[in-house]
Amino acid sequence: MLNAVFVPVWKDKPVGAITRADVLAVIDHIQAQGKPSAARHAFSGIRKFFNWCVERGLIEQSPCLTLKSPGRQSARERVLSDDELAEVWRGTEEIGWPFGSIVKLLALTAQRRGEVVRMQWAEIDAKAKLWTIPGSRTKNHRTHAVPLTDTALAIIASLPRFAGSPFVFPARGKPDQAYSGYSKGKRELNAVCTVEDWTLHDLRRTAATGMARAGVPPHVVEKILNHTTGTFGGVAGVYNRFNYQSEMRSALEAWEQHILALENVELAETL
Repeated sequence: MLNAVFVPVWKDKPVGAITRADVLAVIDHIQAQGKPSAARHAFSGIRKFFNWCVERGLIEQSPCLTLKSPGRQSARERVLSDDELAEVWRGTEEIGWPFGSIVKLLALTAQRRGEVVRMQWAEIDAKAKLWTIPGSRTKNHRTHAVPLTDTALAIIASLPRFAGSPFVFPARGKPDQAYSGYSKGKRELNAVCTVEDWTLHDLRRTAATGMARAGVPPHVVEKILNHTTGTFGGVAGVYNRFNYQSEMRSALEAWEQHILALENVELAETL
């Protein structure tokens, strides 16, 4: 975060010379680009950095001390229609690896963007058809076992492996780091895809909605999403330790078939 957002702007400034106005200029610029969530994350990161500087005696006071975090945007409700989902899938075929493969896995698994792009080969059990995300990489810090469909496994198996890299999607030229080219990848996909006003997270919401529409019980959808609220909140979450793996697999396989059916229709119309 610091290297990507702040260092290019402040690289010639001593840390003690950075002012509140400097911080606001960067955050306001991000917000002006229509990225309120990115602005909040950037502010959180720089505030932690300056607090660290104060603790180490590098500066007397943080320039973020009197600043408030950018306001939260209202929750998105965007769910892609079947036609839009088919169009996005077609676009992934056109742009290919790595971003196209990432988007396909996002659509098929309903997992978070960061979890998919930081997927490691050691987490994949092809024989058991299972992807185990360690608690260190999940939002709720709980290990999450995700059943993998045949299509998801085929996508993973088709990906190139880079010597010395644990990541399924390593950064270009940096095999020891995970992929991070979201903006460039999304631009490439948008250039060949006619769907408007959609985000990668919308694929997760679309998958959850599609499975619910197909009759998958809410608690199974929540298990797939690795939620700890809803039906797994409070006492229920403490005492209900059943993992619902069979139900999760059936739900994801049904969702896989729905996506493939859409793609077959798209291909038929193209031919």
